[in-house]
Amino acid sequence: MPIRSETASDSTGSESPEFNVSFSWAIAFVALLFVHNELHEIAHTAVGRLICGAWGPRNFNSWQLACEKTPEIVFAPIAGLVFSYGLMWIGYYLIQVRSAPSKKSVGLCLIFAAMPFGRIYTVSRSGGDEMVILRGAFPEMDPLLRLAVGVTTVLLLVIPPLYRAFSALPQQRRVPIFAGLLLIPYLLFDILVLRVANPLLEQGVLAGEGILGSPLFVNVWTGFWILVLVLSWRHLPTVLKFNNKKDLPSD
Repeated sequence: MPIRSETASDSTGSESPEFNVSFSWAIAFVALLFVHNELHEIAHTAVGRLICGAWGPRNFNSWQLACEKTPEIVFAPIAGLVFSYGLMWIGYYLIQVRSAPSKKSVGLCLIFAAMPFGRIYTVSRSGGDEMVILRGAFPEMDPLLRLAVGVTTVLLLVIPPLYRAFSALPQQRRVPIFAGLLLIPYLLFDILVLRVANPLLEQGVLAGEGILGSPLFVNVWTGFWILVLVLSWRHLPTVLKFNNKKDLPSD
């Protein structure tokens, strides 16, 4: 259902965008979300494989190395973070003032599929890759100070993309739309991955080793969402449209 801005025009001089949610777009976005999640984990485990020479054990959202601790292992948690934050900042670049609405739509999808709320929430609970790195780099640091450093770092990385995404939304109902885009991806991840998929894997469902050092269940899950994304990706650029139905010139 399209949601229009009440203002007549945006800063480019063209009419303000509509938030054009469709079932097809929602399916494509959810597929992008879960494909991102797996690529984030593979970034960790692939670097771990390079360091250790073997794949370590993992599930849908956590992993271990197959070798003893060495200074190089810091690159394993860094790899996943570079991928996810990199996706957000690519989205930041795409949502420029004079970008076409199709490009802005893709930018929005990339930012929120990378689950910025998940990064904030996890580090605020002293978890996540960010805190793994900080604990390894500064083991003697006061825990509260380390937490403050972690939260501050995450906020510095996510606020600029989130602010630009917020600004790209239509003014009418901008806050609830933004809140939904921020929270729903993490809720889907929490329910489907943390509360359903991981417990099934722990019970032995498709727990045998598959490809890339992942359980077979993870391979099947990821393959399904990759297929869905391949079939639906063309809907990702459709969530923002201008009322005059004329795209702005691309950069």
